[in-house]
Amino acid sequence: MKISAFAKKFALNVSTVRYYINNGLLVPSKKNEQYEFGQECIKDMEQILEYKKFHFSLEEIQLLFFLEKASRFQDEVVLEVCADILQAKKKELIEEREDLNAAIDDLELEISKLPVSVSHNHSKFGIPFSFIPYLYCPHCQTPLKLDSASLSEGSLQKGELWCDCGYKAKIEDGLILCEEFGQESPFKAFTNIDSVFAMTQEFSTGYRMLIAKTYLWMYNQMSPQLETPQYIMTGPFTFNFLLEYIEKLGDQHTYIIVDPSLKRIEKIKQYLSNEPYNMIYIAGDPSQAPIRHGQVDLYIDDFSTSNYRFTYNSFATEQIAPLLCKKGHVVGIFTTYEKAPISLQNFKLDHPDFDPGKMTLPGLKFCWEKEGVQFREKKSLGETNTTEKHFPRNLLGEPIQVWGYCAQK
Repeated sequence: MKISAFAKKFALNVSTVRYYINNGLLVPSKKNEQYEFGQECIKDMEQILEYKKFHFSLEEIQLLFFLEKASRFQDEVVLEVCADILQAKKKELIEEREDLNAAIDDLELEISKLPVSVSHNHSKFGIPFSFIPYLYCPHCQTPLKLDSASLSEGSLQKGELWCDCGYKAKIEDGLILCEEFGQESPFKAFTNIDSVFAMTQEFSTGYRMLIAKTYLWMYNQMSPQLETPQYIMTGPFTFNFLLEYIEKLGDQHTYIIVDPSLKRIEKIKQYLSNEPYNMIYIAGDPSQAPIRHGQVDLYIDDFSTSNYRFTYNSFATEQIAPLLCKKGHVVGIFTTYEKAPISLQNFKLDHPDFDPGKMTLPGLKFCWEKEGVQFREKKSLGETNTTEKHFPRNLLGEPIQVWGYCAQK
């Protein structure tokens, strides 16, 4: 369905539909530079109109969409937040005037639709059999030996991976555990980094909407490449792009998620526990990931290189680039701090070894290109305002610019 027909269906102006697209509430596909609206957009538009009937603001609708799409209601904290938001609006309507009673009744129904608790799919997930031939030693690039394997439902659930060079890793509950993984995340910029709730709790509405706008740009850049099955990797320290967009990316791909924190890996696995995707979860650093070099078709840099720089004072490009196949793509998001020098310095409070002078987009470009990955495009998606604090280390009055970028090996 074209944009004009979609707008007509809902009695909207085309400019209003574009407004919702720019704010990340509608995510149509693109063919020949024209938007195509499918059933998911229709469902989202119906939900937007339902929330508007309840007198929610655009920012509130964006937050509810974010919580639902990113967590799929697989997080107890998110369920509480959604319930609190809906209950607060109910009270506001009751206090306003009598003619809102009809909307209050509808809102009560909406509250009742929330699941009373998180439901988990207890079927086992593990390393797909199809990926076993690509389990290679990261040091000497030879196939890993596998001992004490436990197989179930077409996947590898448990086992010991080792190489003659001394490399070891293990598989437990379908997760690959490198030797140097940790329980907690070494990235300390947020108090609740192991949950999707960290972004909603500690980011301003304006910053969150800029991220949503950049996510949409990223998706539009990568979508032409997704017609055939791909190996798609993200992490470490990734935020929520994959959680929000995995349904649009499709179930024909194999997804690889790497993070040093086992707690964060388990949380992401929990969010996706009911989804039919081939997933490879790796707890450890990318340099220790037991993946054959040249295996990854698309790397999604969802704040991963910048957060790695904050944590380890390098961009992780040296560790990630060898995993990319010939002509493999990188699509990412990056924030710059030319107008926010004090905010950038504040990250040293969490990570004393961090060098703020190296946190630049040209610096990231140089590090990628040193590894044979060439920048193809960069786009500024806007900057935050100066009237509010946008994240814990941001100094009030210092704006942050948000960029999207594409690169190719």
